[in-house]
Amino acid sequence: MNRSENKKKIRNIALNGIILAIVVAFQAVNMPNPITGIIVNAILIFILFFVGIKSALILSFLTPLCGFITGHVLVFMYPVIPIIIIGNILFVITVYKLKEKSLWIKLFLPSLLKALIIGIGGYVLITIFAPDKIGEFILFSVLGIQFFTAVPGIWLGLKLFNSIKTN
Repeated sequence: MNRSENKKKIRNIALNGIILAIVVAFQAVNMPNPITGIIVNAILIFILFFVGIKSALILSFLTPLCGFITGHVLVFMYPVIPIIIIGNILFVITVYKLKEKSLWIKLFLPSLLKALIIGIGGYVLITIFAPDKIGEFILFSVLGIQFFTAVPGIWLGLKLFNSIKTN
């Protein structure tokens, strides 16, 4: 590995740490879930295009765990954390694979995929761990926002990346 590759690697690690600290800060201030969801999704998309897919995938894995640590993820959602991680990872991969497609496809297809994965996976888990209607209602009210936080999150992340890229 040459010197410039080493510098780039160190820069990316530092940037990942800074971005993760920003995510943790947003989760720790206990803003409403929809706002935090949009911000986290925007950060995932920004880091995807600014640093690369490897960094975005690492953050996709870490952000739900940080949500658990900060208390942002509610107790009844703990069993769903692995499903959220999978949803985040597939969300990032899908946005990456669709990077050359129209904005509408980039906005809606990854968001729909994320919502379906987390919704269906969450439903299966909630029927195992809390097979009552209250558990289903709470789950769907929380997981139902996945699509509606992913769409503006993608848009905001792309907007941020494009504004930095052009400057």
